[in-house]
Amino acid sequence: MFQDIQAQQEAQGLDPWAPFTDEEEWGLVKWLVSRVGHTAIEEFLKLPITSQMKTSFTSKYSLLKAIDKLPRATEWELKKINVVGNRTANDGQRETEDLELWLRNPVDCIRELMSNPEFDQGVSYVPERVFADEEGKTRVFDEMWTGDWWWEMQHRLPKGAVVAPVILASDKTSLLQFRGDQEVWPVYLTLGNISKDIRRQPSKRAAILIAYLPISKLECFTRDVRSVERYRLFHYCMGQVLEPLVSAGEKGVEVTCPDRQVRRLYPIVAAYIADFPEQCLVACCMENRCPKCTVGRDNRGDMRESAPRRRDTTMANLRLHSEGEMSSDQFESELGLRAIYSPFWAALPHNDIFLCMTPDILHQLHKGVFKDHLVSWCSKIIGEDELDARFKAMSSYAGLRHFKKGISKRKQWTGADYRELERVFLCVIAGAVDNRVLAAVRGVLDFIYYAQYQSHTEESLSRMQAALELFHANKNVFVEHGVREHFNIPKIHSMIHYIESIRLFGSADGFNTELPERLHIDFAKRAYRASNRRDYVIQMTTWLRRQESIYLQDAYLRWRASQHPANNDSHSQDLDSSSIDSGSDDETPSPADHHQLRVADLPQQIHRFTMFTASRGYFLPRTCPFPNSTFQQLVDNHDASLIIPALEQFLRHNLRTQPRRKLTLQDRVDVYKYLKVVSPAQPHFNSAKCVFKVRASPEIAPKDTRKIPAPAHYDTVLVIEDREEYTGEGISGLRVGEVKLVFNLPPRLGHFACPLVYIHWFRPLQTFDENLQSFRLTKSSRQHQPNAAVLPVDRVLRPVHLAPRISREAAEEFYLNRYIDLELFERLS
Repeated sequence: MFQDIQAQQEAQGLDPWAPFTDEEEWGLVKWLVSRVGHTAIEEFLKLPITSQMKTSFTSKYSLLKAIDKLPRATEWELKKINVVGNRTANDGQRETEDLELWLRNPVDCIRELMSNPEFDQGVSYVPERVFADEEGKTRVFDEMWTGDWWWEMQHRLPKGAVVAPVILASDKTSLLQFRGDQEVWPVYLTLGNISKDIRRQPSKRAAILIAYLPISKLECFTRDVRSVERYRLFHYCMGQVLEPLVSAGEKGVEVTCPDRQVRRLYPIVAAYIADFPEQCLVACCMENRCPKCTVGRDNRGDMRESAPRRRDTTMANLRLHSEGEMSSDQFESELGLRAIYSPFWAALPHNDIFLCMTPDILHQLHKGVFKDHLVSWCSKIIGEDELDARFKAMSSYAGLRHFKKGISKRKQWTGADYRELERVFLCVIAGAVDNRVLAAVRGVLDFIYYAQYQSHTEESLSRMQAALELFHANKNVFVEHGVREHFNIPKIHSMIHYIESIRLFGSADGFNTELPERLHIDFAKRAYRASNRRDYVIQMTTWLRRQESIYLQDAYLRWRASQHPANNDSHSQDLDSSSIDSGSDDETPSPADHHQLRVADLPQQIHRFTMFTASRGYFLPRTCPFPNSTFQQLVDNHDASLIIPALEQFLRHNLRTQPRRKLTLQDRVDVYKYLKVVSPAQPHFNSAKCVFKVRASPEIAPKDTRKIPAPAHYDTVLVIEDREEYTGEGISGLRVGEVKLVFNLPPRLGHFACPLVYIHWFRPLQTFDENLQSFRLTKSSRQHQPNAAVLPVDRVLRPVHLAPRISREAAEEFYLNRYIDLELFERLS
């Protein structure tokens, strides 16, 4: 694609920024179109000062005309739909309704995606079997091409064919925050060939809007059939949108790929991302049934698996009912089907729509099973006031949301709020409920955390299954408490299908419904705000076309710049360094070291870190907030009562030197409020998740006297106490300490390669709570004083969260909270 643009520009003698004059003007155009509304653009260009800028455009009209000359993405098409109802009008004719379906050719959208050279290092054309060990015994399920579905499709297609797994997502959304009368129904498309790390980033434009489905109450029909006619309208429109995929999936299409090679791709609908009501709509089943299997409507709370839904069987039942050979009672009550006789997926080749229903972590787990059910049940058992008090008493942790008003009065919740609750919920209810409730909650939380893994092995999948079994083994305790009568809940039943989906399509984090909801901001809400609110869909498509032109031109300019030899090294930063063999026919096991820290996985600011090893390092702020602090100030403000003896002991053991004179409270050091550490990545996570902030900040008085002081924050950390015993996994050789100070050793006392921390130790990790599967800790002391030490920061592995154990006992105890993040959950599991 970009090579064609370059060739056209060179043939016409145009600059890369054409139709604009230079790079500066292009930067102004990008800002105006992306950040400023049409009215404000017009007002800006009328300001007298803009005439001095001498831009190639002088008005909004000329600016938009110039933008329309930029490269374009796939064009929009309008299809008129005339719906004939069953109600009779006054003239004796049937009432009708005219609807608009805005769509784009999905095959052209696939060509557009695959021609983007920025995806070059993140695209796969063949299935792979990846293993975590050299022997090929521990298989890894990660990207879509590591799952079993791709292998099965590859064997169905001609030799040399490239499978293009089409991932669809649809979700009706409101365009106004406080009014729901303006809605659109976007349909998005992306490809499983593109790495999920790229797909998850909206800024990468790896997902394309391919349709706005019409929304109508269909008042031309009587009330008794209106709902089923809306279902049929959805399937008819989706059939129109996806019609080009029928022949493309059967015969293949030649596509220029990001590496500039031409391949024959077979686009096959592989996954459909949707919430539960829309899954049932797509599967032509009622919402009291499962869209993936034939479980009875009253048996969805059981652990047992049911026969999967089959495409051929479903189509046969739909045909029998349409021809009157099956009673409505059997069709609806026994089979739970809806009378949608021409589903859009009936003509799609190599497609099993029921397998396509991927896990929905946001709606099924975070919101559904956890917040709507588990938290509600526990709240009834404990009582809202007691539960709120426990949330208020929760200790702090960098990045952890503190529900300082409790949760019972909170009205609006987001996906981020659900995850924050999950991080502390088990510790909050510990001691307020019996052990069976704790076991059930722990089973659900473990399952949710395993479902969020970025890669899986058979071991992690078996632990995920064990977590689900733990919940089902203890769930009846909620019936005994009188807070639940049954568990015939669709979202609880959906958990049964997660492991199978992961084996088929790779880890579930690649199919989260949070991505479509994020895409709504750009492709629906912002587009709507740019319209005049009347006949808005056509205006939205025009606005989107111009936004995509801006993106394409900007991507083209980045590509042009990357062709310069000086930039070639940065072009390949996203390359996956794992060594894997792949092919359409070769099933030889291939090892991949998932413990290895990859440069591409680290955050962009990693160059600021001082690295001890390839996987561990630290960062200190450039500006020291507390320079030349006296030890007396540290004793008073940081509770560092033993800083002098602890530092003297450190100097004796590490520098083997004694200060020229004894340290006094008037000696000075440079003190920092925090440091950041890079911790070694766990096998199932991206290394970018392993950068942590460790705070050691005293109470700070505000500049504004009307405000209260900023509270002190002293984070607890995992410290490598015994380097020989520490293996990099688990807790061997580790101990917990509270960081009171982060400081540099003054030159007069000697030279040390890295900063130091002053900590107060907790007792060793020995007391284990079987019900919470967490360690219980108390502070360590010596002669009625804190057990203190000064250590180099290379001994600090990562921060941990200690949740207070709320009990009537006088001793101050804490739980080592393994749910604070996925990395620690994996380490302590």
